[in-house]
Amino acid sequence: MADMYEAVSDARNVLLSSPSMSGGERAVCSDLLVPNDPASTSVLWVTFRRDARACVDQWETETGDRPQNAAVIAVGDTGDAVDADWATVEGIASASDLTGLGIEIGGFLSEWDGDLVVCFDSLTAMLQYVELETAYEFLHTITGQLYAADARAHFHIDPSAHDPHTVAAITSLFDGVITLGDGEPAVRSRRLLA
Repeated sequence: MADMYEAVSDARNVLLSSPSMSGGERAVCSDLLVPNDPASTSVLWVTFRRDARACVDQWETETGDRPQNAAVIAVGDTGDAVDADWATVEGIASASDLTGLGIEIGGFLSEWDGDLVVCFDSLTAMLQYVELETAYEFLHTITGQLYAADARAHFHIDPSAHDPHTVAAITSLFDGVITLGDGEPAVRSRRLLA
C-alpha cells in the first residue's frame, strides 16, 4: 500500500472513504495518523465507535513512542478506561451534542502547538444521531478550526451506509479523499487557494 500520508501531503482535511467490507481501513488510518516524527506530534482522536484504549493502542503499536500530547474524545458509550498516563480521555455523553464536541476539539487545538494530527472515527456513526444539515454545519466549522490550527486530520466514513447526496455533501468539505475498495486505494486531492 502506498504511503497515504505523502499521497495527500497537500491536503489538511482528508475523507477516508471505506465501505465496511473493504478492509485496509485501519492501516490507512495509521499511515495518516503517524507522521515522520511521532515524539514531537500532538495527536487527537475523536471516536464514536472505538474505545479510548483501542486508539491509544493503535499509536503505541505503530510508533513505540509517546506523542508530545495525546487526547481521546470518546463520544457516546465508547468506554473510557485508559492506563496510559500520557493520554487524556474526555467524554461526550450524548452523540448528538455536537456543540459540546466542538468545544472539546477547539480546546485541545488551542492548547497545543507544533505538529497536530487528528483522527475522527466516524462520520457514519455521527450521522446516525444528527441530520445531514447539522453535521454539515458542524464539519464546516471544525474543518475551519483544523485549518487555522495547521492540523492534519482525517475523517472516516462508510459510503455504503449513506445515499449519494449525503456522501457528495460531506465529500465537498474535504480537500483530500482516499477511497478504499477492492484494489489499491484511490487518492484525490484539490489544491486550496492560500
